[in-house]
Amino acid sequence: RYIKKKLIIYFLQMKYLILLLLSSFSVFSEPKLNVDYIEIPEGLVKEKGVTEIFWYGCPACLEYENTLKKIKEIDPTIEVNKIPQFRLPAAKTYYTIESLNLGDEVHDKVFKDWQLKRKPLGSDKDVENFAKRHNLDVENFMRVYNSFSINIKAKNAIAVPRKLIENGIDFKGTPTVVVNGKYIVTRQRNVSKEIENIIFLLNK
Repeated sequence: RYIKKKLIIYFLQMKYLILLLLSSFSVFSEPKLNVDYIEIPEGLVKEKGVTEIFWYGCPACLEYENTLKKIKEIDPTIEVNKIPQFRLPAAKTYYTIESLNLGDEVHDKVFKDWQLKRKPLGSDKDVENFAKRHNLDVENFMRVYNSFSINIKAKNAIAVPRKLIENGIDFKGTPTVVVNGKYIVTRQRNVSKEIENIIFLLNK
């Protein structure tokens, strides 16, 4: 009887451990077309990897920075791109920061100035004041900002939503995430699920 009782306790403990392990893992379900993602015509978004269509004035875009970091932590080789919106000064600022290799730190300053300090980039003067405020090389920053190449990049960027709409895509604003220029990912309440969908589509 003693041995039988010990065996019953052992099997009950093992059953509990198995249930505990199963509950700690979420079951991956393959993303569904037109539910978890939609297909878009190739060429509208040319960048490969993960591309976020974003706006510095968008609180959800600032929050999405954490999601992009988690994706890079999973696989540092994943290419992460951004397409800035909606006004020319903000888009030109993004590409100027990229061109000068000023990094995520300066992008974060744009986000925080805009959203926390109520200092949007609505004009060239606003951009110049931003550069001064953060002790950047103002003359060089504005020279690049006003260059022909930056102007073209910015105009092409802010035209992307219009091109999507013209091709029958329901553009839902920022942030919008495009994978490999082929798929727009449906935003999920569960961040882990959204990341799983993105990783799946990257390998599709």
